[in-house]
Amino acid sequence: MNFFEAQERARKSSRALVWWFALSVLGVIAVMYVVATFAMQFSQSNPEGVYHATEWGQLRWWDAGRALSVSGIVGGVIMIGSWSKLAQLSAGGKVVAQGLGGRPVEPTTTDLSERRLLNVVEEMAIASGLPVPGVWIMDEEQGINAFAAGTDPTNAVVGVTRGTLDRLTRSELQGVVAHEFSHILNGDMKLNMRLMGWIFGLVMLSMLGRLMIESFRFVRGSSRDSKGGGIVLALIVAGLAVWLIGSIGVLFARMLQAAISRQREYLADASAVQFTRDPDGIAGALKKIGGFSTHGHINSPKAMESRHMFFASSGFSSLMATHPSLEKRIKAIDPRWDGGMLEGKADPVSPSEFNGPMGFSGSLEQVKSADRLHSLGESGRLDANVGAMIREELRSGKVTSFSKQDAKTLLLGLLVAADPDGRKMAEGILASHGADGATIGSVIAWSIDLEGYSSSKKLALVDLSLSWLRKMSRAEAQEFVDASKALIEADGEVNLFEFMLQKVIGRHVCIGLGLQPVPAMRYRRIMDLETEVAQLLGMFAQLAGGENSLHAAAAEYRAHTGRELPRTRSGLGEVASALREMDAATPLVKQQILRLCALVATDDAQVGDNELELLRATAEAIGAPVPPLVRKVA
Repeated sequence: MNFFEAQERARKSSRALVWWFALSVLGVIAVMYVVATFAMQFSQSNPEGVYHATEWGQLRWWDAGRALSVSGIVGGVIMIGSWSKLAQLSAGGKVVAQGLGGRPVEPTTTDLSERRLLNVVEEMAIASGLPVPGVWIMDEEQGINAFAAGTDPTNAVVGVTRGTLDRLTRSELQGVVAHEFSHILNGDMKLNMRLMGWIFGLVMLSMLGRLMIESFRFVRGSSRDSKGGGIVLALIVAGLAVWLIGSIGVLFARMLQAAISRQREYLADASAVQFTRDPDGIAGALKKIGGFSTHGHINSPKAMESRHMFFASSGFSSLMATHPSLEKRIKAIDPRWDGGMLEGKADPVSPSEFNGPMGFSGSLEQVKSADRLHSLGESGRLDANVGAMIREELRSGKVTSFSKQDAKTLLLGLLVAADPDGRKMAEGILASHGADGATIGSVIAWSIDLEGYSSSKKLALVDLSLSWLRKMSRAEAQEFVDASKALIEADGEVNLFEFMLQKVIGRHVCIGLGLQPVPAMRYRRIMDLETEVAQLLGMFAQLAGGENSLHAAAAEYRAHTGRELPRTRSGLGEVASALREMDAATPLVKQQILRLCALVATDDAQVGDNELELLRATAEAIGAPVPPLVRKVA
């Protein structure tokens, strides 16, 4: 699976769905216009309230005013319903998790099974280059199931049922979580949220029909004249029609939703196998769902509208099934499967799983060669065990864990650690931004503890802290952004690590918490960003050793566009402006940009820390995940 290609497919699917939804709305409006025409004729029938067949020819089929009224009312109801639901969902995956009866898992939890879940999610996030999503548990749900929800990786959550924790082993849990992470990487999660919003508009229409039918009780009591029968009959017919048409619209929309979901589940299963390198994990989870009495059933009243987000089907079959059958999914992973399902519970969770070595052999080293950079975006090159090993290295060092209070001071400490000589100046800057003595002391302590940490370890700490930062209020986030900016600009220079961290904060704090809007997509060809690409590649060339490093990228650019890269000035200021524009490009254009960067960075077959930091800054600025550029060695 390629991240950028999957994102592009999801974007095109969203565009196609917009057209399908628009056609559905037009179809509903057309049918409602016909119903309104008949209803008005019934309401104006003879005194006995009887409509004679001889009057068919007198029907006025087209009326512009009636068409506008029906379009405005029906279209307005659907649009208002969809808009209100999408506005609610824009707050992120936590809205879905709360609606399903979930609760957030705090990193300070002492429940061993919950700590295992947190560890697995953190390992997956580190290995994939994604921010750690919020983790939720549905305590009342005993079926084995899970989901990922959110409009963007910065506000994503991963939720599991209590049955999942109680019945899956660590490797099976890892397979399930990897499946959900693939939905985040593939763009399925955002598509699923949009489907929920659009379908709710049609649900609102059927609700309006029920309301019209209910209003019949009040009209019947007050309509005693000879014309009352026609009015009442018109209300009944119109109400039933609105309810029926809205319900049929919902049915067909859910069938479309189910068809899309079934296709994406196979891809997510295959990606999870690539990610974990362990087909038995996800296959075992599917077999346990098949062998468990309640399977993956979800009892929540909100399960119907969220069913396409779950790991396993919650009870529907045939055209309404959002997932392929368990048998088909298991066969796709394990062609030699004998058809048997599994029973059993999770393996016991030992405290040593969190306090001692986890049993991974070998060590990690920074990737310096071109090989890994040229495969950015390929899930087949991701390794969940690398995330586990990075967590283990962090645990064996000075940093064992940190709390919400520490998350902000840790990141500020990283900025101070980048310039140890400026600690005194940093104390004054923090004080001027309202930090108390304890906060300042914590920042300085972190800066001392983190000296000598490799870039991969520092970035892992950043990734682990991001889930805490998303819990900040907008006011707290603004204070943090202002303080970090002041520390970066304190000495009048911005080094590459500071530049990179600035982009991380911009993506996950400023955009994630709504301090900055997500840019609209404007650039669909790389040549539309010609000057910006030249500026970025020029900076990589400076770091990689000069003009000769640009030749391969210039040739690649010429092969794609038939044009020459322009000559332009390249400093961090120009690069920052260029990256802001690149964030508005399509996923495939972003892929081309990152590959050109990799070509320049690896021209001499070696990649230095500065190039790696600029690459991470580029990826963060344009919203592309970059896994740790490390590898396992014996």
